[in-house]
Amino acid sequence: MELRQLKYFVRTAQTLSFSEAARQLYISQSTLSQQIRQLEDELRCELLKRDSHKVVLTEYGEKMLPLAKRCLQDADDCVMEIANIKNLMIGSLNIGVTYTFSNILWYTMKEFLYTYKGVKLNVFYTNTEKLMHMLRKKEIDFALAYKVEDADSDFESFPLFDCALCAIMPKCHDLATRKSLSLKDLEKYPIAMPTKGVQGRRWIDRELQANPDIHLNVRIELNDANFLCKLVEQGERLITLLSKTSVANHTNLVAVPLEIENNMLHGCIHVMRDEYKKHTAQIFVKMLRESPVVMLMK
Repeated sequence: MELRQLKYFVRTAQTLSFSEAARQLYISQSTLSQQIRQLEDELRCELLKRDSHKVVLTEYGEKMLPLAKRCLQDADDCVMEIANIKNLMIGSLNIGVTYTFSNILWYTMKEFLYTYKGVKLNVFYTNTEKLMHMLRKKEIDFALAYKVEDADSDFESFPLFDCALCAIMPKCHDLATRKSLSLKDLEKYPIAMPTKGVQGRRWIDRELQANPDIHLNVRIELNDANFLCKLVEQGERLITLLSKTSVANHTNLVAVPLEIENNMLHGCIHVMRDEYKKHTAQIFVKMLRESPVVMLMK
């Protein structure tokens, strides 16, 4: 049994088409058929049922597919680990991050790119739910996001820092000197709100539902924390509601904690449990933990 044969079988099982699988693998259809036939002969069973109209998996094929995928993944992990040993920093590193964390990531990215010139960084910005989906599909090596409530046991989360949900405003704002603020205090001011689905927004909506007498003057909703902060910087009265991390690179803004029950967000690094961790990912995470921006959050 050869890895090549397993690869050909998996691609054909995924496409259910010999012609399409051959096209994607850049081989002839006859070569593909021959290799899968040899695999079936060795296993002494038919994996794929073929006729002139369609291709379907047999019961043996359905059992074989996840085993073949696992075998191919183990082979890829083996090659990657050996490569890491031979040359510590090679290849690419795929990082998923929510928009809220963009302001604490830039320092580590800059330092990493300068120090490890052989590694390409691919950074994906989206919401936490999509990041977890990307982790499961192995499209990213780790995700940087707030702690997920009722997280799936397939994921493992490591704490990075804790921070409060705050009212973000210019230093010249008339509320800027307050030690804390309730949502009621913000009613007469225009609000730039993060979109639904963002962790902090869920907490705000929960507080508003518990206090129906509070009516915020929401003027705009955005899922980009950095852009929300830039909007607030341009106005004298506009306020946004984000975590304290959002003002890391905005020296003209202040963050006043909100008076919300259990108001503490937990920044975490999320990975798939029991999966191989690239050496480059481990180095990047170490640099992130030790970065001045994160150290200030502790």
